[in-house]
Amino acid sequence: MNRLQVHKEEYKIAVMLILLAIAVILTYYFHFVLRQGIIFTHFFYIPIILAAIWWKRKGLVVPLFLSCMLILSDFLSGRLGFSLTEDLFRVFMFMAISTVITVLSEQISITEKRLSESEEKFRSVAQSAVDGIITTDANGNIVLFNESLLNIFGFDKNEIEGKPVTMLMPQRYWKIFEESLVQFQKTGLHGHAGETFETTGLRKDGSEFPFEISLATWSSKGKLFTTSIIRNITERKQMEEELEKSLQEKEMLLKEIYHRVKNNLMVISSLLNLQARYIKDKEALGIFRESQNRAKSMALIHERLYRSDDLKRINFGEYIRTLAADLFHTYAADPSLIKLSINVEDVMLDINTAIPLGLVVNELISNSLKHGFPEGREGKINIDFHSEDARLILIVFDNGVGFPTDLDFRNTESLGLRLVNSLTEQIDGKIELDRSQGTEFKIRLEELKLE
Repeated sequence: MNRLQVHKEEYKIAVMLILLAIAVILTYYFHFVLRQGIIFTHFFYIPIILAAIWWKRKGLVVPLFLSCMLILSDFLSGRLGFSLTEDLFRVFMFMAISTVITVLSEQISITEKRLSESEEKFRSVAQSAVDGIITTDANGNIVLFNESLLNIFGFDKNEIEGKPVTMLMPQRYWKIFEESLVQFQKTGLHGHAGETFETTGLRKDGSEFPFEISLATWSSKGKLFTTSIIRNITERKQMEEELEKSLQEKEMLLKEIYHRVKNNLMVISSLLNLQARYIKDKEALGIFRESQNRAKSMALIHERLYRSDDLKRINFGEYIRTLAADLFHTYAADPSLIKLSINVEDVMLDINTAIPLGLVVNELISNSLKHGFPEGREGKINIDFHSEDARLILIVFDNGVGFPTDLDFRNTESLGLRLVNSLTEQIDGKIELDRSQGTEFKIRLEELKLE
């Protein structure tokens, strides 16, 4: 017990002794001098109530003392103008009122103790929190804060207590804050209540830093308050900037790789083209041209990846349009005889799917142009690519001479068809051939959901 509590307790005892002394004097005067039972005992309730409030159960000794004194005075004073029953009733009331007030006082004390413990726990949590905690009133003045807030902003306790919270923010934010404060005062609503957002703080030394803030509003006794949790995110921002810089460097490196791969493939294509000039055999020349086009089809994918913002995927519909146009100008001896129809959706495909599927498209279109329309035959080639029920459908159709009935496309010596089957299997696709109205190859594969 500290010194202040000792003095307080001594003061209570002194007051109680004075009140009891007055009670004794009143009893003596009315019983022994006036020999009357006038209701002077109403005064007794003052020390009884105070004792119950101050000392709880220990305070029951006061009504017990007053009761004994009252009954004893009845016997010692002789015959009085009233019966003993009246004083016995008063004694009962003394004890009853003292007991009730004691019980209520103990309940209040327990409640106050719980509230005090709860408040102490809250203060302990707030003070030990790594994040800064600050409470401001409706006028924007700081009324409560924890140690972490002082560490974050570099102030001492007496430097911010009761001061405007604007001292913790750069001046360029003051006008916006004042406008939101006026709205809060009028409506009790805050535009950022319940939100977590990033902003800039101002330290004591004048330096600015980024922090993350979560804000809540509440009221007590008709007054409005806001409580905010503040987290210094300077290190996180620095890491994000470093990560962004590293990511940009990796993107540049990846683009450079795509560019070089495209250039190497185009060099291979050019070498094959140069070599083809010295080949007289038509069959060998055709093999060189096919290899050249395969290199071009892969180079086209890397070219689009290099120019795209998405370094993992390309617009495959756009890719088919460009590839089909290049193959048409390469293989169609008389473009006026063959009508090329392209109906494709703009579907983004991952590079792991786009490269093998691009080679498949290259082989199927090349086969139609090379073998479907011999000796000036007229016709059409339809290319369809779309998404259907979470699946991708690729259809290459021509109404040329038709696919040989005695040839099994799944088991053939043709390098092109063997590539088509192998690459389709590689991307978990299924291929079908329909000879009913010409030659139609249909490939189905699952549409991959990329993160």
